[in-house]
Amino acid sequence: MQPILKVTNLSKYYGHFLGIKDVSFELHPGEILGFIGPNGAGKSTTIRTLLGLLNYQNGQIEFFGETLNLKNAYHLLKNIGYTSSDANMYEFMKVKDILNVSLKLSGTRDDTYQKHLTTLFDVPLNKKFRDLSFGNRKKVSIVSALQHKPKLLILDEPTNGLDPLMQLHFFAEIKKLNKDHKTTVLLSSHHLKEIENYCDRMMFIKNGELIDQNKIDQFIGQTYTKVSIPSHISIKEDDNISIQSRTDNKLSFIYKGNVKDLLNLLLSLNVDDVEITKPDLEELFVTLYDNDGGNIWFYSNMNYINNDAVLSLG
Repeated sequence: MQPILKVTNLSKYYGHFLGIKDVSFELHPGEILGFIGPNGAGKSTTIRTLLGLLNYQNGQIEFFGETLNLKNAYHLLKNIGYTSSDANMYEFMKVKDILNVSLKLSGTRDDTYQKHLTTLFDVPLNKKFRDLSFGNRKKVSIVSALQHKPKLLILDEPTNGLDPLMQLHFFAEIKKLNKDHKTTVLLSSHHLKEIENYCDRMMFIKNGELIDQNKIDQFIGQTYTKVSIPSHISIKEDDNISIQSRTDNKLSFIYKGNVKDLLNLLLSLNVDDVEITKPDLEELFVTLYDNDGGNIWFYSNMNYINNDAVLSLG
């Protein structure tokens, strides 16, 4: 099946400074692909380069089977909906004018869905964009991206600035577009629950380079296990054990390894009360990465180990 988006060895430099290097991936019809990585790792640079907002030095970008170039850029990009992380648009225009111009540029005449979205997200149509709060700016950006029901959505931190209710509305619309219109989605987010709950697959970027790509369930997989035991039992952290939390009654840790070795460990500790579950994505990331000031996105020396979906800190 022909990919909706194919990126091959894409590299972007800011002078002598690396933006992204040899980024390659494919996005297939109807797929929702999560894009995650540390702050400043290259997520926004990748997205802006894909859309022609930044020049690049090497590589190739294909949308819908066509290589992107100056001649076909408008034809290809009008089938794409994009939300930027900073939600910057035309400051001195009224919101309703911004949305109408955007709709016309996409080649769509029917504004029925636009009206649905502006009502759903409570968009202040008669205000100038410069007078909007950041949250309302994000709403305008979302409506602009979704209103023409594009073949491809490229979303850069779309829910930043949205309250929980608006986030639910947003993802309900994304899932509906994906189901009813087979809309394909590239979702860049630092909210791990969003990636886990809504994406089929995810890819990681660090220092401008893609580390790996994998299905969500394959990443969480069978390599890691969440274990809870009585807190009076003494256990030390090592290469296979990462303690998550300890309360008066319970000690929780993530175990890396096969189930047989884990059971042998528990038997050696004479554990008579144990709870074994699969960790969610957020628990796994907190375990695998340095937690610098409460922000799990600042970590060092991350290496991905081939097909075992094992991340380690060197």
